[in-house]
Amino acid sequence: MIKITGKDNKTLKLIKSLKKKSNRTEQGLFVAEGKRIVDEAFRYAPERVKLVVVTESFALKEPEFVEKATDVCESIFAVSESAFDEISDTDTPQGVLAVIEMPDDRLKNLADAKNIVVLDGVSEPGNMGTVIRTAEALGFDCVYIMKGSADVFGHKTVRATMGSVFRMKFRTDCSADDIVNLQSLGFSVISTTPCGDTVLEEMDVPEKTAVVIGNEAHGVCDEILEVSDLKVKISMDGLAESLNAAVAAGIAMHWIKNASKK
Repeated sequence: MIKITGKDNKTLKLIKSLKKKSNRTEQGLFVAEGKRIVDEAFRYAPERVKLVVVTESFALKEPEFVEKATDVCESIFAVSESAFDEISDTDTPQGVLAVIEMPDDRLKNLADAKNIVVLDGVSEPGNMGTVIRTAEALGFDCVYIMKGSADVFGHKTVRATMGSVFRMKFRTDCSADDIVNLQSLGFSVISTTPCGDTVLEEMDVPEKTAVVIGNEAHGVCDEILEVSDLKVKISMDGLAESLNAAVAAGIAMHWIKNASKK
């Protein structure tokens, strides 16, 4: 373990730079912060962990965790509490973070895929992370993320996935052409919208589905609505006009999963 004393250290500068999406994209790296999320990276993406930074107090309290980090990668750094605060992106830092290499767009072969969720302009990192976590829990094969959505590798999104970011498959910066391509591969594109002409709970679930969740304020964009095979709405008895994007996604994915078993 290497002790860093100066704030101008190149490793600390790199980590601070990764707070910006443009730098994450350019470097092909992102940050996972907190004991649980870093441990998930150790378990499910050890080959992509490039370095780990801990505070001196964390290293004293968690020697077994630090030893595990040493087994995963060679670059382990210890810093003071104040230095860690400079690179941390949380209000109450736990004293541990890792720099992770981004995966390539995975699931290039969709032959065996059955259910996909498409995020169209979902801008809240917490919503995106929750949808990714729910998609994994419900056995969805892949998450398509349209251009203009939150960054899947942003700190808040990564944290909200609770580790699913290391296990789920993604296609990022997708366009309408990518959605049309799904149709050519046998997927039915199902857009969720309050103006849908079919009630979700009454629809016949196709064998291969790509369910689209729209922006929190504006819903699914017109371009995607126009190419959709089906526009569905979730039945609601109360006076609320709409649902939170992550809640709507959870309901839709759960229904599709269960209905496809029948």
